[in-house]
Amino acid sequence: DLSSGINAEYGERLGNKANITITRILPHDTTLGMIEVHCLDKTPMFVTLEGEIPIPTVYTLWKVPDLLPRVMVPLNVLDRLVGGADVMLPGILQHSLPSQWQAGDVVSVCSTNSGAAMALGIWAVGRGEALAAGMKGKGVIVYQVYLDQLWHFGPKDKMPQLPLPDYNVSQPLQELPGLVEETRVETVEDDQPTTAEKQDDVAEVTENFGEMSNPGEEEEEDKEEEVFNKEQTLLEACYRAIKTSIKKADLPILTSAFYSQHVKGCCEHSVEIKHTKWKKLGTLLKELQDAGLLTVKEQKKGVQSITHIDFTHVLLRGVKRLEKEEEEEDEDEEDIAVVQAFTCNAHAAKFFSKFGYKKGDILTRKEIRASLTNYIRQQNLVVEGDKSRITLDPHLADLSKIKDVRCKWNDVMQKSEQAFGQCYVISLPGRIPITVKGKLPPIQYKVEKRTGNKVVTLISNFSIFGIEGKELAQRLQLLQSSSASVVQGVKGEEVLVQGDARKHATKLLLTEYKI
Repeated sequence: DLSSGINAEYGERLGNKANITITRILPHDTTLGMIEVHCLDKTPMFVTLEGEIPIPTVYTLWKVPDLLPRVMVPLNVLDRLVGGADVMLPGILQHSLPSQWQAGDVVSVCSTNSGAAMALGIWAVGRGEALAAGMKGKGVIVYQVYLDQLWHFGPKDKMPQLPLPDYNVSQPLQELPGLVEETRVETVEDDQPTTAEKQDDVAEVTENFGEMSNPGEEEEEDKEEEVFNKEQTLLEACYRAIKTSIKKADLPILTSAFYSQHVKGCCEHSVEIKHTKWKKLGTLLKELQDAGLLTVKEQKKGVQSITHIDFTHVLLRGVKRLEKEEEEEDEDEEDIAVVQAFTCNAHAAKFFSKFGYKKGDILTRKEIRASLTNYIRQQNLVVEGDKSRITLDPHLADLSKIKDVRCKWNDVMQKSEQAFGQCYVISLPGRIPITVKGKLPPIQYKVEKRTGNKVVTLISNFSIFGIEGKELAQRLQLLQSSSASVVQGVKGEEVLVQGDARKHATKLLLTEYKI
């Protein structure tokens, strides 16, 4: 046990062996008295106001979810709670309301998305007052909330995924016991703890808290195996992509590009969206839009883009880059990278010479858009009252070839890119990058029948990606279990393989050479 008199079940879940510290805080409002924060291994677990019983934190409720009665609210309420709002009665899901409660009872406010506590506080009104008011008005006065200063005082853990309480969802509010008739006598089964009993549990857990022993012997503790939750992993990947991979200059961005180019690369585990509760990307993005994180609009029929992202949203607080092992980073450095770029021709150089570029320079899409954005803001070309549109001056009109005086940001960006020549930059491990102007020729397969009705496969256009013909032939020979050789073709070196080697060649180029 944590110490004498502490409930064994709760003690085991909070940790039998831990370093105990107490932080005393003197608030600006001296009428509150001294506030004590009790920490286990630098994690704030209980807060004690002078003359009151200790109140658990969200960290405690994540380890012991059933320590307090739980009510459920949608995830998009979190933004308002962090901003200092309390929980209103209409925002609480009716099937999660307890059968009885009194004003001043401590309650846990949980997310319907994860089942974990995202805030806790006390009931502002009792059951009778709430019914008399038609279930309208303030419900829970929030004491602590996920992402607040007390959360930052601890290890800043993410909200975990916990099993949702087993509520009778089909039971409407008016049929919940004790919610209609004010004079009805409420009965509680022996095996069902009341709110008062649960509050007694809080006092029991914290009894003699300061007398806990801190043993010097190092003991190995069994760590619970983390449950891999696909929905939570994908949500965190979205937050991480927005925080670390996407910039304002990238907007608007196609929803498909957002998922394939950014979210997948920020996903800690391999997750397919079709295997989650959302099934489709649009459903996931709608949930993020409802939470106020981003805005999705249909630019063309059937084509959706993310047009706005709130980079200051509370859901992005504490999000960090995905830490990869050094071995994985070394492997990535050995991959062949192909990036689309643009060559500055005479027409584009007339405008971009202002930014130090000259004819023949290679620019990325981000460099082009950043230069255009700076120019538009310096010249005050944004339409007053409509920040989505800009007024074209003669220089921009000449570059983009747009005849309208006013147009959207994205139209200017796209038309300006068309003023450049297209090219591709191929980065090869240990070599100088290769620039290919115009269209990038794909690696081609050609299956032919030779003398004796023998099938052979000719593979060409691989040299441009820095692939050695001899090395490719040797690898295909092992995979195909047939002879392979390098021959001279019309377009340079070609690899000739006996049999139909398209399947093995594709697998080799995708997995080994990362083409």
